[in-house]
Amino acid sequence: MFTNRVRQAIAATLQGLPLMATIDDYDPPLIEFEMEEMTGGRFIPEEMAKGLKALTAKITLQGVGLPIMTALGVTGGDNILLTVQEAGEDQDGNEWSTIHINGGKLKKLEEKTLKMKDKPVTVLEIALKTYTRLEMGVPMIDINTRTQKVVINGVDILKGARRLAGMVA
Repeated sequence: MFTNRVRQAIAATLQGLPLMATIDDYDPPLIEFEMEEMTGGRFIPEEMAKGLKALTAKITLQGVGLPIMTALGVTGGDNILLTVQEAGEDQDGNEWSTIHINGGKLKKLEEKTLKMKDKPVTVLEIALKTYTRLEMGVPMIDINTRTQKVVINGVDILKGARRLAGMVA
């Protein structure tokens, strides 16, 4: 049965180093198709997917400043690996976990507006080359821009196209 989930913990690693007690929020990539309207003599058009939009992920960290990011070796344009793990319990008392593995180029490194008595907040935005989402260890999303592997909800939607184009499946 489907029941509500409650997130009880979020953990992350950046370049393999743990980000302990600093995660304010994480925005996984938006999986959005570019659609083209098909009319072709129809009264009611339909839309056809012609590709995916570029993927970006964002993580907001509190209490972490640029000197720490520099010490981690993360600067604009660098390849980085960010792994975010979340876990919790559903309404029926079942435990659940999701792992988000983000690989790509650092697109934005931003410090939020400084205010007295506020914690410093750093936002990292990543232009993704790869994104994998595991639900309880099962791959649900696996996207690789280089190999054109696009698995969404466990279905490889470009498997046939890669095979017909002679690309490794």
